[in-house]
Amino acid sequence: MQYELNVNAYKNKKVKKSFLLKMELSRMIFILIGGLLLSRVTLLFSQTQNNGVAPLGIAYLIVIGLKCNRSKTAMASIGVLLGYLTINSKLPGGMVYLITAAALTLYYEVLNKSEKRKKEFASFFIVFLSFVGYSVFANNYDLGVNITLALINALVVLPVYYIIKYAFNCLDEINSNYFFTSEEIVSMAILFCLFVAGIGDISIKYCSLRNVLALLLVVTIAYIGGASYGATMGVAMGIILGCSSNNMMASVGFYGVGGLVIGIFKDTGKIFSVLSGILIYFALGLYSESINSQFIIEVGVSLAIFLFIPKNLYKNIELEINTEKKQESINQIHLNELKDEFTLKLKDLTCVLNQVSKTLEDMEDNDRLLIKNKSCEFVESLADRVCIDCEKKNSCWRMNFNSTYNSFQTLIKSAEEESPILPKTLEASCVKHFTLLKSAQDIVTNHIVNSNIKDRFSEGRQIISSHINNISYSLSNVLDEFKREVTICSDLERIIKRGLNKSSIEYNDIFCYTDKNGRVKIKLTIKDGENCEYYENKLIPLLNDIMHTPLCIIDNGYFINRDTNMCTLLIEEMPKYNVISYGAMASKKGETRTGDSYSFGKATDGSYMTILSDGMGSGPDAEKESKATVDLVEKFMEAGFDEEVTINTMNSIMGMKFSESEKYATLDLSKIDLYSGEVNFVKIGAASSFIKRGDDILVVDSKNLPFGLVDEMDLDIIKEEVMPGDILINVSDGILDIDKLNSGNFIWLKEYLKDCCTDPRELSENILQKAMTLSENMLKDDMTVLVSKVYAV
Repeated sequence: MQYELNVNAYKNKKVKKSFLLKMELSRMIFILIGGLLLSRVTLLFSQTQNNGVAPLGIAYLIVIGLKCNRSKTAMASIGVLLGYLTINSKLPGGMVYLITAAALTLYYEVLNKSEKRKKEFASFFIVFLSFVGYSVFANNYDLGVNITLALINALVVLPVYYIIKYAFNCLDEINSNYFFTSEEIVSMAILFCLFVAGIGDISIKYCSLRNVLALLLVVTIAYIGGASYGATMGVAMGIILGCSSNNMMASVGFYGVGGLVIGIFKDTGKIFSVLSGILIYFALGLYSESINSQFIIEVGVSLAIFLFIPKNLYKNIELEINTEKKQESINQIHLNELKDEFTLKLKDLTCVLNQVSKTLEDMEDNDRLLIKNKSCEFVESLADRVCIDCEKKNSCWRMNFNSTYNSFQTLIKSAEEESPILPKTLEASCVKHFTLLKSAQDIVTNHIVNSNIKDRFSEGRQIISSHINNISYSLSNVLDEFKREVTICSDLERIIKRGLNKSSIEYNDIFCYTDKNGRVKIKLTIKDGENCEYYENKLIPLLNDIMHTPLCIIDNGYFINRDTNMCTLLIEEMPKYNVISYGAMASKKGETRTGDSYSFGKATDGSYMTILSDGMGSGPDAEKESKATVDLVEKFMEAGFDEEVTINTMNSIMGMKFSESEKYATLDLSKIDLYSGEVNFVKIGAASSFIKRGDDILVVDSKNLPFGLVDEMDLDIIKEEVMPGDILINVSDGILDIDKLNSGNFIWLKEYLKDCCTDPRELSENILQKAMTLSENMLKDDMTVLVSKVYAV
């Protein structure tokens, strides 16, 4: 599985085929360049002479040849032969490597179907024979000496072969879920160091290309993997370049120390890492007395290229060599797969609901088709009642069928019009005038009764179909909400763990993530559940210092497992605002219970809600309606549903529940974001609300109908901004309807709020008392006032 691979990009076979061709072409080019570079690497025997060996190209060719792919073997052979040709004049006995490479290529291309173990043995035997044959013709040594030298050269190829083979096996695991061990990462580092060493003495304007790329590779790996990987890559690069340049000790110190220092400063960012690299490299240059203009240019060019490498490339490399990052990526993939699996299950449920809704609609269409056959059924029913035992039935129905049938239809039609008249043909021929008229009236009457019952059933099916369809739509919206990204913060977990360890706070587990709103949440499990409050007082200030962000424990964020004595704390970013609410209520005159209900409190998504509902009418029945509305809306919003999904689902549920008694309920919902200060007002048949800011009064109003009156709500969400000190006032219509002539008039309340007190509890009681005074204590409806004040944290 390739990380972050956009599968939707490959929507057709042509695009996918083109992508695969590009990938295969890239592999071929890599094999060609790899063979060219590795075959140019020379391992010197001493620092005083330029005599050495170049076994890497031979070992590389054996590794590729044993993969039994002729095209790849051909590319590797071309690269190796070209590489040996470029160093043939500088390397004593260089012709033997060309001969060996050619012999191996011929063997792999001709005998490609042998077993791998046999091919491996045969490959080294060919290497041995090639060196023996070349030594016999090129040297004047005895046969025994030539065989010994050939055996030594063949044995030199063996360890290099296993190193390159191990590294290539690791490269095959890139872009997969495989976790590389330290040994595997070191083997790949050695391989790329060998690639760099194969560049040789190529220079551009007195600037060594090999030195620039070597330093760039060490700096990049150190910045991505940290001090351990940086030092490892630096030492490997120093050893390999030292073997090919007669300056091993200086190379190991230069690259190793540089990689270590840059890796230590990786968390400070690119700029500070580069500055630390400049300081350490110039310090090493001054100490070794090797600093010159070429040294300055090479270091400067390497670090400048490092600064311009895009972040995406860093991220891809980090996913491969950093086990924690790879584990985080795999965990995120698994989380998304679980989401997809759960989504498929819910989609199946929505499909079932849609099918039920469609089936109910199809039943209504079938009822319409049955109406077309109504006339024929009426005639048959009337004939069965009257004519079945009549002595003239043969005369009427056999000899005069059309006339009798049409006359019966005319009679039934007149009965439907509530003026039954016997047609002249029946009056002249029929002997059961009274029975015929009475039966026709009975049939029509029964039909009307049955039709009314069917119409009620049909209407009920339509209502249920509509509500099921709305619920299905709501579930679809829930799925979209559920699939929003929740990002795991592994870096933050490491920082917090380090801080807790320094403060000697024992913990069992830490889980950090950002929710759909981009806010950090921390789930911390502490081993000692008895001292949970002590840790809270010590923990929150520590986390504030670590994150440089005020944090707090979520309301009801304590979970203590008595069996394990573990305490789990749920921690989030501290909101910027706090809200305090108070309510005051009075029931209608003659009633002991009010028909209004309200609720307020903080939700789990970092918002604060106030909910006020007015049940139609008064007394216990209205109270049940309003309380059901408040409870359902509260549960839906706490579960994470947005306003649109909540209101439409509520409308479907309430419509099904109260359709028989024709009773409905209003809703006045205010949702305040405690982090941004944004407030959403949703009014379903509710009275006006008010925002008091000093002497300014803002009226919030909407004209939506109560729940259950329409199949689908045309939701109007009113958005406002609140500040510390603002006061929100929600009232039921009983507060405003104090005068029959001025029903719904809020002018008196708006004027009253300009010079009122600012304490929410006192203000709610004063508004209720003022409304009762204006209505002369003759309450015509239930009265409820809900006052909320915003404070800065």
